[in-house]
Amino acid sequence: MFESKSMIHLTTSLFCFPFAGGNVYSYRPLAQNISPTVPVVTFEPPGRGRRGQEPRLTDIDAMASDLTSQLAPSIQQPYALFGHSMGALVIYLATHKLMQNNLPLPRHLFLSGKGAPDQTSVEARWYTLPLEEFKQKLITLGGCPPAVANDRELMEYFAPIIRDDMRVVAEYQHAALPPLPVPITVLIGDQESTTLAQAWQWQKYTSRACRVVTYTGGHFFLFDHVDAIGTLIQATLAEA
Repeated sequence: MFESKSMIHLTTSLFCFPFAGGNVYSYRPLAQNISPTVPVVTFEPPGRGRRGQEPRLTDIDAMASDLTSQLAPSIQQPYALFGHSMGALVIYLATHKLMQNNLPLPRHLFLSGKGAPDQTSVEARWYTLPLEEFKQKLITLGGCPPAVANDRELMEYFAPIIRDDMRVVAEYQHAALPPLPVPITVLIGDQESTTLAQAWQWQKYTSRACRVVTYTGGHFFLFDHVDAIGTLIQATLAEA
């Protein structure tokens, strides 16, 4: 259940998991700004898009397990993982599951718009808001265009998915896990709720290098900087 760019001349593949409410197309703008030498694959969570007939998952561990099962057949070649917001937490937990099962680990984790696992996510708790307040929060966050938020039929479809995903993040109970032997790059916007201090807390979760890169913008800064982020990913994987 994924969308893939050209798989010719493989170097390191970039496997992505979407943010709350996202789907297989969520990172298409980013994928279009990464060289074809880095194949980009976005995995789709259950309950949306091509997996719309499957029940949505109700906890983050189940999401990580689902991603691990999707990844397993595809990780015999070098690869890296990218996740934004909810996606960052899912790929972090999925990497632990890969390690526990003695499967090949990613060469790098790109964690976007998310503080370390023990840091509170303010936006995740918006899932309890009444619909009108919820829509305004989504518009302010930058994750939902006003044209979509104000379309009744579209919101009848998307709002329950986004709410469920936010609830999954809000209800996550952090448990201590050993540091991953995988280097980490954390990306944040300078106007979002994730602070620089919260981003640097990811250093505790790796035994390798951790760096934080800040971009101008709010929580969905990545879509304003797809060219720069694409260049960063390519350069990082080339160094690895």
